[in-house]
Amino acid sequence: MLSLEELMIPGMKNIDYDKTADNVARFLTDKRYYPRLYKIYQQASPEFIQSPSLSGMPGGSIGNSNEEKLVKYLYAKSIVDGVADTYDKGSVELKVVLDNVLGKISAVEAMMRLHFEKTRYYQIRKMALNEFADGLEMKINCPDLHIYV
Repeated sequence: MLSLEELMIPGMKNIDYDKTADNVARFLTDKRYYPRLYKIYQQASPEFIQSPSLSGMPGGSIGNSNEEKLVKYLYAKSIVDGVADTYDKGSVELKVVLDNVLGKISAVEAMMRLHFEKTRYYQIRKMALNEFADGLEMKINCPDLHIYV
């Protein structure tokens, strides 16, 4: 029988599950993180980027603002797609908890859907948010939301 240490992937760090759950909730709700990326994804679509126009007159702009917009859009899109894919492939508990965290349903409604009382719901909530961090970490260009000990 293998010990727990032998089952660990070399270089894998220990995770603080409570802090990771808090970090995931902050990532999804703090307007500086996911909500901002979602707005960029919605508003900065490549179809709105104009082709450069040549006038023959020397220009004063430095850099390529269209390129910067496209890079920002692609980065935001990869994270929004990663969040959506993690949600779609997640457990029933993950989907209900994320609906609550994202404000689509109340905590009471989430408890009713999962048939849990308050204490058990908040235990399941931590597990679901850690499941989300595990899934999102494996997506391309998506952040690792784990907090390590």
